[in-house]
Amino acid sequence: MSVAIRQYPPTLFKKGRMNSKIIYHAHHILPRHMGGTDDPSNLVNLTVKEHAEAHRTLFEQHGKKEDYVAWKSLSAQIGKEQLLIELSSIGGLNNRGKQLSEEHKKNLAKALSLETYGPRRPHSIQTKQAISKNMIGNTNSSNHCSLDYKKKQSEAMKLAWAKRKAKLSYPGT
Repeated sequence: MSVAIRQYPPTLFKKGRMNSKIIYHAHHILPRHMGGTDDPSNLVNLTVKEHAEAHRTLFEQHGKKEDYVAWKSLSAQIGKEQLLIELSSIGGLNNRGKQLSEEHKKNLAKALSLETYGPRRPHSIQTKQAISKNMIGNTNSSNHCSLDYKKKQSEAMKLAWAKRKAKLSYPGT
C-alpha cells in the first residue's frame, strides 16, 4: 500500500516555503506506520491546518487509526487526555505479532539476565517476617490474591475501558 504526493491537494506540497510567523510541522509523505522513513525525500513542511488535512485524507483513504488520531488531535477535536489514551492503545496494536530483531532479543535477554539482577532466590525467613511486619495495618493489599478481588478488579477495569472507548467515539471501532 503506497501513498503518493498526488493524493493530497497540490497546494500542500510547495517545497522550500517557510514563513517565520507560521508554525510548520514535518509531515511524512508515506507515514512511518505504513513503512515510511525519516529520509528528507519523504518529509514535507506543512502548517498545522494542512498537516491535519493530510492525515484526514490518509484516514479516509486507508482507515488507519494512527491517521485518525493525528487528524483529530491536530485539528483540536480531541484533547491531550484522549490523545494519550488513543496513543497507548495504538502502541499495543502496533507491537502485536511483530518479529523481534536478533539485537532486540539479545537486549531483552541481557536485561533479564543474572548479570543485571543477580541470582534469583526466594526471600529468607527474616525477610519474609520483615515484610509481614511492615504489612500490618495495610488495608490496601489485604485481599489482592483472592479470586473474588481479582474478579471485581477485572470487571471494574472492563467497565472503565468501555466508558473510555465510548467517550472517544473512534468510528473505526
